[in-house]
Amino acid sequence: MIFLTSIIEGIKRKSYNTFSFWENSFGWAPDSAANKLSAARLDWLKELTDCLEIWEDKGICLTNGELLLACSNLGALVEGWLKLFYCVYYEDYLRNPLKQKTQIVEPNDMSFEKLKQFSRGILWDQSSDWDKWIDRIQKKRNAIHAFNDRDIGTAAEYLDDIRRYDRFIDLLDGRLPYPD
Repeated sequence: MIFLTSIIEGIKRKSYNTFSFWENSFGWAPDSAANKLSAARLDWLKELTDCLEIWEDKGICLTNGELLLACSNLGALVEGWLKLFYCVYYEDYLRNPLKQKTQIVEPNDMSFEKLKQFSRGILWDQSSDWDKWIDRIQKKRNAIHAFNDRDIGTAAEYLDDIRRYDRFIDLLDGRLPYPD
């Protein structure tokens, strides 16, 4: 578990730095993006990131209920990072936004499904491993709403998803613009 502990510590460090930076972007980011980011609950994303330690401490001994909560936790974080990405790039987003009928769907109001679909061709290709991983994360996260049986995987798979999430953060954060 020591290896996973260092991964979660890295996830927390990177996430805190990114969320703290972007929640105070007035003065150098476009006002439209800064307004979106200041209204975002990046503080909740920080707290959800802290919750990853709960599931790490349990390791592979997660009950099904704990695994379901862990998957929901991770899914909310993945969704939050995607919303953060499109809010940071809000001006670019407005040039080619997602629309329902004639209305623009604001990136902070997009469902996980819409975020996933919109990101194809922008952040990853549909046939990529990222697309498959995001789809699995979404399905496991949404299992919390199920009354019927849904596959939530195993605790070992969840721990692998945490390792992949660390790389996902690097993928998105590496594409965010930072002032010199």
